[in-house]
Amino acid sequence: MKIVNLISGKDLGGPKQTFLHYSDNLRQLGHQVTSVIRPKAQLEPLLKQRKLDYVLLDYPRTRLPLLKNIAVKRLKQLFLQQDADLVIVHKPIDAELARAALPKHCQLILVLHSYTAAGIDAADLLICVSPVLAEFAQQQGYTGALEVIPNLVELNPIEPTSRPPQLIPVIATMGILRRTKGQDILLQAAAILSGRNIKFRLVIAGKGRWHKKVNKWIKQLDLSSITERLDWVSNQNRDEFIDAADIFCLPSRGETFGMVVIEAMARKRLVVATRCGGPQGIIEHLHNGLLCDINAESLADTLAQAIALRAEDYQGMCEAAYVTSRDQYSPTSVRQKIATVLCQHIEPNVV
Repeated sequence: MKIVNLISGKDLGGPKQTFLHYSDNLRQLGHQVTSVIRPKAQLEPLLKQRKLDYVLLDYPRTRLPLLKNIAVKRLKQLFLQQDADLVIVHKPIDAELARAALPKHCQLILVLHSYTAAGIDAADLLICVSPVLAEFAQQQGYTGALEVIPNLVELNPIEPTSRPPQLIPVIATMGILRRTKGQDILLQAAAILSGRNIKFRLVIAGKGRWHKKVNKWIKQLDLSSITERLDWVSNQNRDEFIDAADIFCLPSRGETFGMVVIEAMARKRLVVATRCGGPQGIIEHLHNGLLCDINAESLADTLAQAIALRAEDYQGMCEAAYVTSRDQYSPTSVRQKIATVLCQHIEPNVV
């Protein structure tokens, strides 16, 4: 099939990583794929690195009639130029715009990454990245074709080595600095642990609107001596960043999936995550990671539990985490799910 895989936005968050994986794996399945991104998007060098065909397209992302007409016109021209059989989008607003621009023979898939209902009915097929999102879509009244395909993690060809935790364990987190990601919850939990005289070091990586707030809270909670602040960790440096940690913490208030969870599990690291949606479908508590409630006290208790684990129990949990990432979220596993879904829902309708 001739497939257009389109995403708006310029950052490198989870949906952008998934977009990249779709372009790569659809090509490996034998399809002709054209990736469409905005000018100056941070995805461009990654597309070049993988030698993926791509097009730059700027258009207004809005429902305002005049600007919407401009967007639809530009998208329609692109779809016709590519002679697309299938268009894949990753945002509901793009699904609405693409639907209005779609050639008659072409079909539309929306990969849903967020709790956003407006626009999901525009798709011929809705792919949700987690069961909690599928449940959300159905609760919002969606009755069309729906499948769940998780995000994937690209495993290093060399299996990581398991090791016991360091004498003073390192707790690391990475994410956009904003309320949803819960860095304030983690810092409050860290202050509780420090007050209990539990020894640890903390590393917080990320950029975002909460940059100044996070730095202020570190000082206010007297955590400066044990906390390191880093900017966003690039894909090239992500394994090294995760490997330096003993515990990877996801303190979010809400996650539809949680890419960093499977990335850490793939490096044989112990993950402590809040029960914030997506991670509950990935982590089996006390088997391949630990889950806690969305508050500082619960997170502090669970981190203390992780720190207190015997070395053999810690390593056993890390090994189980790796097996989960390998068997359920590897490119081979997810690629097969994509192929099956296309065979069931899309390919029979391609002229």
